[in-house]
Order: sequence, then structure tokens, then C-alpha cells
Amino acid sequence: MLLNKLQTLVEKYETIELVIPVYNEESILESQLTPLLSELPDGFTILIVENGSTDATLSILEKMQLENRCIKITSLQEASYGNAVRHGLESSTAEIVMVDDLDVLDTAFWLSGLTLLDSSAADMIQGSKVLAGKNDKRPFLRRTATRVLTMLLRLLLGFRGTDTHGPKIMRRTSFVPIFPLCGNEPDLYPSELIILAQRMGLSIRELPIKLEEIRDTPLALHKRIPRALRDLVRLRLKLGRK
Repeated sequence: MLLNKLQTLVEKYETIELVIPVYNEESILESQLTPLLSELPDGFTILIVENGSTDATLSILEKMQLENRCIKITSLQEASYGNAVRHGLESSTAEIVMVDDLDVLDTAFWLSGLTLLDSSAADMIQGSKVLAGKNDKRPFLRRTATRVLTMLLRLLLGFRGTDTHGPKIMRRTSFVPIFPLCGNEPDLYPSELIILAQRMGLSIRELPIKLEEIRDTPLALHKRIPRALRDLVRLRLKLGRK
């Protein structure tokens, strides 16, 4: 079913590319990607941005690339989620670009989002963990961290929405003018991208996603929180609250 529906959308847009940032993901790379690869139509490509992995992630990817023509790989030396997302978006030339995390890959969201993008004037469809409700099966602390970050983005930067870090589907040409304006903060690049898009009048629609914890987060929460707070201060100083 995924193949048939995606095929119709790929034929309409000609090119759809999925950007996946990965860091130390050797334990789930093959189990997550192999079932997906069998369902993707021609014209759908996957750009995997490996960033600073210290395990076998890159070698596994290179092996998978030899067996799957739709996979493209780029490797960055520094471990930085924000920089990996930024590099993937700026490198893509597809008409429609999607961003998703390896541990999510919510194909139901892809189909709903692509259909909504096709039938509306939206520039981006944003996946929301907050709207997921009972379909967000992550541990309590991670769910709480998402909500606290959203609250701070609203308070400090005037963000309008429920999530900035979920999967994304966008019309690339709408965002090309915004890419150079965004920094490469390790954790908050997606937030800056969406806040700037809102301030420039782009239309962003949100849809709930499904997700659950299938492995330990590559960067522990107690390390991510200080970095996120630092980046929040930087964004506030840079952008102000409009």
C-alpha cells in the first residue's frame, strides 16, 4: 500500500527526498531501513547524513548503499544533529524534502502529510509529538522535555505551534531563502528554521505522529538539556521575541 500511494505522489512531484540524520545508530540501522527500502518507488531517494559516529554506523551504511541505489550518504566529522539536518536540507535538490529520525520513520505521517501538502497551500507539514497523545510512547521524562521546550520557545521566541523537532515535509523552494539565515546549533536548528518560516509568513500545518522508544537516545537527556538551554539563549539574543 505504501508503495502504490507513494508512487502516485512521486510521479506528481518527480522528486521526493528523505533526509535522515544518524549518529551511532549501528544497532537499528538495518532493522529500520531494510523493511522501508522494499516499499519505496523509483524517484524516492534517501539522503543519510552521518555525523561524528564512533561505532560501525558509516560502514554499515556504505554496505547498504551498494545494495540500494536510492540511498545517498554524506558524512560529517562533528556530532551535531542541527548541522546534520541543515546539511541535508541544503544539499537536497528535490522538489519535496522530508526530514525524519531513524527511530521514528512514521510512514503513515508521510502519506498523510504529502497528501495534505498536495491538497493545500501549506509550505510545510510538521509532525507533532505533542499532538500524538497516547501514540507518544516515549518515557515520561522525554515527553515532559518536549513540552517544556515548546513552552520556552513560545515564551522566549514567540513560536506558534506544538512541536519543532518532529518529522517534516516541505516544499524546498519555499525554504531556500531561509536556509542561509539559520545557524547550526546542535539541538535547535529545526526550531530556528520553523520560527523564521513563521515570521516570513510561510504556512505550516501540524499533524500528529506515532513514536516509541526502540533504543536508548544516542545523547543522554542530562547532556541534551544544558545544550538546548544554551541554544535557547543564543536564539533569543539573535532573533528576539517577535
